[in-house]
Amino acid sequence: MNKKVRILSLDGGGLRGIIPLLILKEIEMVQGRRIHELFDVITGTSTGGIIACGLTYTKDGKTPSLTLDQLIELYTTKGHEIFPHKTNIFSKAISGINSIFNPKFSPNGLDRVLTQYFGESTLKAVLKPTIATSYDIKHNEVVMFKSRLASVSDDHNARLKDICRATSAAPTYLPSYEMKFKGKDRLLVDGGVYINNPAMAAVADVLKSRPNVEVKDIECLSLGTGIYSKSLGIKTTGWGMADWVKPITTVMMQASAKVVAYECDEILSNHLRLQVTIEDEKKSDMADSRPETIKYLVERVNSGIIGNRESMQKLKNFFD
Repeated sequence: MNKKVRILSLDGGGLRGIIPLLILKEIEMVQGRRIHELFDVITGTSTGGIIACGLTYTKDGKTPSLTLDQLIELYTTKGHEIFPHKTNIFSKAISGINSIFNPKFSPNGLDRVLTQYFGESTLKAVLKPTIATSYDIKHNEVVMFKSRLASVSDDHNARLKDICRATSAAPTYLPSYEMKFKGKDRLLVDGGVYINNPAMAAVADVLKSRPNVEVKDIECLSLGTGIYSKSLGIKTTGWGMADWVKPITTVMMQASAKVVAYECDEILSNHLRLQVTIEDEKKSDMADSRPETIKYLVERVNSGIIGNRESMQKLKNFFD
């Protein structure tokens, strides 16, 4: 009998990454084991890629160097360093004008946080097979950072902080990221432009790298970062460039995530997708670092997942 292979997949979504982290913390409490002990492969896009690296990164080769509480702090106490919230009307106006021609935020805050969390460690320094996604706009290529390949080839290895910066370079929010990978000078952007839910990428990698594993042997827990529940526009037809500017990123992220969830439901016998509904439009921006927004997201997780009997039963069944 083939051994089951269990995948943890983590969506992109900026500071809404606190949503899957809170679910993972509850899982650790209920199961009595660290997350890396419960899964065979961990994959993530954008903020999910940062979390994936954080869950598996190790200095001693035995235990994760970062705890879930430390990763949660990245969103609760350091979010304002990554995405500073402008309160001054004049500053907001200048920022709005600047964002027409440049990314909305400087990468300096994120760079500092990633260096603090990961130092100079590389993709080889992980406890479990880890995959993070990005896209090379210079060569028009999909880029997958895979620890299983990094362990056997220096061309596939890279610093974790560089991987995290590349996977989270969300268009309009942060500038693209230049780095060398697999022998090419890359210009990388957020993997969310094509695969915000990376579950199927992990399924494909498992099937390719483990010849004895069949689709029926694969289990996947897929965690979203919240989805805004209302309409994305007031017009039903005839959208022009101005109409698409604001919602296009959200549309791409939500659509790609939903189609992957559909595919996993169709082919996997044990696929659990957990998602939180965001009902307040003012708290739906993935770069909103205000304390009241973080508090709102925590409340949505507590009411929609952790405090929801049906959701917790599904989680229990997943691990049984």
